[in-house]
Amino acid sequence: MLRSARHHLRNLGVALHRGAAGVLELRFSVSLLLANVMGYQILQTYAWPARDPVLGYVTLLRPDLAYGAHLLYHVLCFSSPFLLAYAALSWAHIWLVPPPMRVRVGRLPPYPHVSDRDDLCLVVGELHHPTKPIPVATPRWLAIPRRGLCTGIAVFGAIGTGKTSGCMYPFAQQLLTWRAQDSDRKLSGLILEVKGDFCYHARRILAEAGRDADYVELNLAGQWRYNPLHNELDAYSLAYTLTSLLQNLFGKSTDAFWAQATTNLLKFLILLHRAAADYVTLVDLYHCAIDRDLLQQRIADARATHLADAPAAGRPEAPLVIIDSRVYANPRYTALMAANWTFRPDGSTCSAAATDSLLRLIDELDVPHTISRGPDPRLAERQHAIEAVERWFHHDWIRLHEKLRTAIVENVTVFLSLFDSDANVNYVFCPEPACYDATVNADGHLGRPLPPWRELLEQGRVLALNMPMSANPGLARVIGTMLKLDFQRAVLNRIPRMAAHPERSWRDILFLCDEYQAFATAGAENPIGDDKAFALSRQARLIPIVATQSISSLVSVLPSETWRTVVQTFRTKLFLTLSDDLSLQYASTLCGRTPQLWPTYSLGETAQDAHVSLLTGHTSGEKASVSTSKSYGVRLEHAFEPRVFTQLRNAQAVALAYDGINPWPPTLCYLKPYYLDRRVSYFQHLADGTL
Repeated sequence: MLRSARHHLRNLGVALHRGAAGVLELRFSVSLLLANVMGYQILQTYAWPARDPVLGYVTLLRPDLAYGAHLLYHVLCFSSPFLLAYAALSWAHIWLVPPPMRVRVGRLPPYPHVSDRDDLCLVVGELHHPTKPIPVATPRWLAIPRRGLCTGIAVFGAIGTGKTSGCMYPFAQQLLTWRAQDSDRKLSGLILEVKGDFCYHARRILAEAGRDADYVELNLAGQWRYNPLHNELDAYSLAYTLTSLLQNLFGKSTDAFWAQATTNLLKFLILLHRAAADYVTLVDLYHCAIDRDLLQQRIADARATHLADAPAAGRPEAPLVIIDSRVYANPRYTALMAANWTFRPDGSTCSAAATDSLLRLIDELDVPHTISRGPDPRLAERQHAIEAVERWFHHDWIRLHEKLRTAIVENVTVFLSLFDSDANVNYVFCPEPACYDATVNADGHLGRPLPPWRELLEQGRVLALNMPMSANPGLARVIGTMLKLDFQRAVLNRIPRMAAHPERSWRDILFLCDEYQAFATAGAENPIGDDKAFALSRQARLIPIVATQSISSLVSVLPSETWRTVVQTFRTKLFLTLSDDLSLQYASTLCGRTPQLWPTYSLGETAQDAHVSLLTGHTSGEKASVSTSKSYGVRLEHAFEPRVFTQLRNAQAVALAYDGINPWPPTLCYLKPYYLDRRVSYFQHLADGTL
């Protein structure tokens, strides 16, 4: 009821304002009408004194003068009220009428509800005048289709400008609820953030959409366990990744030796554990790095296990397919003769290498056969790896000076010790091998290992990392970055599978990262990095959306000028209020320049017989003239000056959008915070004080 009364009072005020303003805007016509009425009344009350003897005498002597006086009297009876009324209305218009109230000019078009969208798209906000913060009669929505979303969205805004409430929350709500009940089309993805509240919001969004089972949260108190080293990458790639993270966390040394030595140490430690047990954790690396005796013992154990019974040739025997000679001679199986068979001396059986093509042929023909199980087919690789680790240990690592070896170890352990000093961290991120054994850990008493990214993505699951940086900034950044790298690798691995099965329906994948500067990676010489992953992931249907405070935030965490290569991978950019000079200049330059007419004034003075006055000491002349001129020229001016980005209000942004085919010109965009009604215009919210 209170809201209804307030609404009626506002409408009454608008009507009264419009009525008063309308009268004063037509003050000329109103004054003319009043002058006619008042002039008629004056003439009725004070008629022309035609019987006055003086006027009669003047009329007799000068009839023209009498007629002129009579006409002037009638004119003054009407003109005087007109001038008085016009002056009074003009004074009232200037001093008494308040400034015009802000009234919504145009009604927003219907908001495209997520459930009504046949194709995936993202509504960023409403559009009015492209360069001035004023409403227009025909506002419209800024909507980016799927092909534009796959080119990435980057949001830049200072603290408290509404990046999360106006962009990240509404974007997550639209994308995660699209086709929520369609098992083949609902989005999967990864959510990274640093404050800890985004995960709860994402869980609520999925729950409201009926996707509770799709939410997976990785934290220190949950049931999921994640080993960052348990993947298909080779030892060198893993070691290089860890070294790159160390450099991003603690700074890059000017001497390349330390990075090379660190990578070399980690590579051989990973190689040793994978060769010995096909499994390695970060704690295993830490223990062997700080304990030389333990490292030597594990090398000896690996050698005793895998090299003691090695064949003399150093290579394992390949598995063989064995069939009866009578089967070989059977005309029904003549297709088998294409293989290279070897007969036993007694002629009872024959054998051939168990190749994939031969095994498929045997299955098709249903041939009776046996397979001789020889040694482990990976035995040669294990032997080679263990021997390489032995050579490195005895001829490289041991021969280094003790102080140099200690320095290299300290460079590694400052990072690896994070996973050994905290019991919760050790439990979650360094699971024992039995955790991945479906038989031993069938009841989940060792925790649930995080499924491979390939399964998570293709099942429509959404993984969120809930590790606030307030607890352990270094650990949160390390885990978040390694989780992101595993995610990017799985996304890029989709490309060949999608090309091989174009008939299949492939779901879209969302990467959502708030405070992106905490997880950004890049490097000109680094084989890993967001600049490379996002540039190649459009074909894999990845939708990367990141938010960061400023360009300066990225400069502080990314080496050299690599921030430019990262930012350029996001074709759509939203600039909210900015407060640092680098971001201001970058945003203004990126919006481009537009041609504008620019006036030029010139003032000239000429004099004849010019001389210097003896009295004043100034130049003077007998005849002087002054001239002025005004001319116009075309100049290129910034479409948005840097100061414009410092004056944007909350939920206002300058959008540089890309629809996947054509870039759109820079324009002011008014965001729709998640806690406000999207159907109400930004300017109405502003007038109501809800923004």
